Amino acid sequence: MGLENRLHLDWISSAEAQKFVQVVTDFTEKIKAMGPSPLTGELDLSAVESACEAEIEAKSPEVQSVEGG
Repeated sequence: MGLENRLHLDWISSAEAQKFVQVVTDFTEKIKAMGPSPLTGELDLSAVESACEAEIEAKSPEVQSVEGG
């Protein structure tokens, strides 16, 4: 989807300020070296929207029974 290596998770305690600075600095340098995101610009999300609508339609009876409809 274009996010390869553009997401980083790290567990850092509030007591680890120096580690936080280092992790953010390293990741920022990595992202800058990678260049612009391939996801910039207009995205066509119509397929995602259609899939969500279909899922909602498929679950409509379940939702209605839970809501008392």
